[in-house]
Amino acid sequence: MKKGLFLFSLILVSCTPSSETYTSETTSTSIEKEIISNTTTTDENITTTTINRDLMRENFRRAWEAILNDPIQLSAEEVELTNYLYELWTWKGDKWTPEEENFYELRVNGLSCYRIWNAMGWAWLDEVHPIDGDYSKRYWAVERYMCGDNISLFGAPFYYENSWWIYQSFEFSWDMVDCENPCGTGVGHFAKRVQIDSDDEIYETTLPDS
Repeated sequence: MKKGLFLFSLILVSCTPSSETYTSETTSTSIEKEIISNTTTTDENITTTTINRDLMRENFRRAWEAILNDPIQLSAEEVELTNYLYELWTWKGDKWTPEEENFYELRVNGLSCYRIWNAMGWAWLDEVHPIDGDYSKRYWAVERYMCGDNISLFGAPFYYENSWWIYQSFEFSWDMVDCENPCGTGVGHFAKRVQIDSDDEIYETTLPDS
């Protein structure tokens, strides 16, 4: 009787580890499946978010281009004077003495605007800039002057129809565009063409005698 009980105990002990190992493997497999499932869901969310953001910006770009004003064309004489001014206007000194630069101050609508060393931002214009260069390309332009009260001037000045012009920031309204859904933008500033005040020193610019 005791021998039979002892043999039964041995059989029970020998079977127990096998049962525990099976349970452990089952739990591990379930966890792995859950991790894989969660990772797949996260990747899909990231991909979807990226696609939506790209689509939003693309829709806005199309909507903005649809409302651009007709581009202006400079005459040969206007281009020549603009290019000459650009030679004078290009930054010559260091960033610590901006007041020593040519055309350090520009006046627009009676407001004084002052040159900055480097781009603090950029803007989309409501028309294509007539000059492609370091500070503008199509309807994109770099910030060049700060006027205070969150007003800035973008791009380099240019001569057109007996006046000097530049682009000034304005407050954007969503009523301006008819944008497909989804729609969004990362553009920080928007600007429109404004005439530089006629009493500004920039009007003293003339081509050198040939």
